[in-house]
Amino acid sequence: MTASSSSRKVTVAMAFARMPSAQSPYGRGRLGEPTAYMYYRCMASAYGSLRRWNPGADLALVTTDPLPEPFHGELSRIGVEVLLTPFAHRPPEGYAKVWGASLYHLDAMEALRGRAGVQVFTEPDVLCVRPLDDLITRVGDAVGVQAERLEDVAKPGSRKLDGYRELSASMHLELGEPATGHEMFNGSVYVIPERWMSPLLERIDKAWQLSMARYDRGGQGFFQDEHFMNYAVRGTPVAEMSSHVRVVPTAPYRRYLTDRDTILGLTLWNLPYEKDLGFQRMYRDAVDRRSWFWTSSPEEFRRKAGAMLSATRRTPQRALLNFCGDVVEKVTTERMQMRLRPLYSRMVQLTAVLRAH
Repeated sequence: MTASSSSRKVTVAMAFARMPSAQSPYGRGRLGEPTAYMYYRCMASAYGSLRRWNPGADLALVTTDPLPEPFHGELSRIGVEVLLTPFAHRPPEGYAKVWGASLYHLDAMEALRGRAGVQVFTEPDVLCVRPLDDLITRVGDAVGVQAERLEDVAKPGSRKLDGYRELSASMHLELGEPATGHEMFNGSVYVIPERWMSPLLERIDKAWQLSMARYDRGGQGFFQDEHFMNYAVRGTPVAEMSSHVRVVPTAPYRRYLTDRDTILGLTLWNLPYEKDLGFQRMYRDAVDRRSWFWTSSPEEFRRKAGAMLSATRRTPQRALLNFCGDVVEKVTTERMQMRLRPLYSRMVQLTAVLRAH
């Protein structure tokens, strides 16, 4: 944190478990190399931005496998502690078609249980653009949750959203909670004071046991980390972080946040659709201490990062991809769009290859 930050110790952590590429529909990586390399490049930018604006914070990566070079060295040089941790919540075969790796977040929380101060959990596609001090102050002694609700990020009338509502209602009832009266947050960033870590993990374990029991009976349980967290935070005070962290949707799906001033005023940009494009472009600058990434003024950093990640100005590649996506969205059904999503991902891969060369 900065010299003026509060006296509370702050640890910023990410969780990463290597899984088949099909489990990550928002990022496929470059053709001919492991999908994990795409994530490692994202991490270089994400952790670099955290270190740039928060020199006093502890940085940790909870992961299942040692990092290959050059990525291990790049993270080590900016003080990222690597915690090799088993994937205890690995979903069994057939449990979930996508997002299985997201459940590793639950193991990352367990790995950091007992650390003093505040734990900030973030992801490789989240860029820090100013110090975390004001965000930590905003959260106070509550659990900080990302502002977007699932209703915000899903398409109107989405079958997936309706399905999650039904699953959530039935499971919360079985867990002894009312089916209504709670929010469904879209979670990539959480801020957890030390006092709430154990209560959250206890509720997560309760939900995990029920999910496994339902699966064993041929039913469905929670299949993403945010589903477990939405249940867990019902037992704690919650502080929404809408003025500090938002999803910045750059792909053709649900571009509901486009106001440049609002984006530039945030602390953390969550850019799930830029794993294959923007973050790959940023990687070379993030690992070069002589680049603008490390030497520019705060305003210049946000301007350059916003343009490179299509957050405040779309790049030509992103504009072309979005035009194609807009056409598909207007003339097809949601089911057909899901079938065409792999084709869109392949277009992104090819665009990344052309950019790299």
